[in-house]
Amino acid sequence: MGIGKALFPFLGKIQLWLCICLRNLDHNNPPLRRIQTSSEVMQRMQDALRGDMMREFLAEFMGTYVMMIFGLGSVAQKVLGGDAFGTYLTINLGFGFGTTMGIHVAGGISGAHMNSAITFTSCVLGQMPWKKFPVYTMGQCFGSFLAAATIYGLYYQALIRYTDGNLTVTGPLATAGIFATYPASHMTLWRGFLDQVSSE
Repeated sequence: MGIGKALFPFLGKIQLWLCICLRNLDHNNPPLRRIQTSSEVMQRMQDALRGDMMREFLAEFMGTYVMMIFGLGSVAQKVLGGDAFGTYLTINLGFGFGTTMGIHVAGGISGAHMNSAITFTSCVLGQMPWKKFPVYTMGQCFGSFLAAATIYGLYYQALIRYTDGNLTVTGPLATAGIFATYPASHMTLWRGFLDQVSSE
C-alpha cells in the first residue's frame, strides 16, 4: 500500500509523458512544443535586439554601467586607500572619464542620458516621448546597481579590512558613501531638497 502511494505521482508523470509522445507521433496533430535549434534562438534574439526600445535600454544600461564603474571605483580607491592611492581630484577625474566613456558607449543609440533627471527633462520638453521614460530609467537603474555590485565585489576584502567587518553608513569608518550620497548630520529636509533640485 505504501509503495503504491509512493509510485502514484511517478506513474502519473510517465502517463503524461507517454500521452505527449503519442500526440507528437500523430501527424494530424501538430507537436505540443518543438525544440528550437541554436540558429533559431539566435535569430529570435537578433530580431528582439533590432527593436529601438531594447537597443536604447541596453545602451542606457551599458553607458550608465561604464560611467559608474569608473566613478565608484575612484571613490573606493580614495576612501579605502586614504590619501596613499588617490585624492578628491582622482574622484573628479574618474567620474569625468567615466562619463566620457559612457557617452562613447551609448551616445549614438540612446543619446547617453545616464541620469533619470536628464531623461525626465527631455520628456517634459517634448524631445522624447513619455513611453521611453520607464525604459531609459530601468536601464540606468540596472546599470548603476550592477556597477555598485561589481565595485563591492572587487573591493570586498579592502572594505572588510578597512572597517574590520563592521560596514556602516555614518561614522569615521563609514563606507556607504562609496556607493551613494548621504546627507550630513546638520542637513535639514528642506535644505536637502533644495540641494538635490538645484544640483540636478
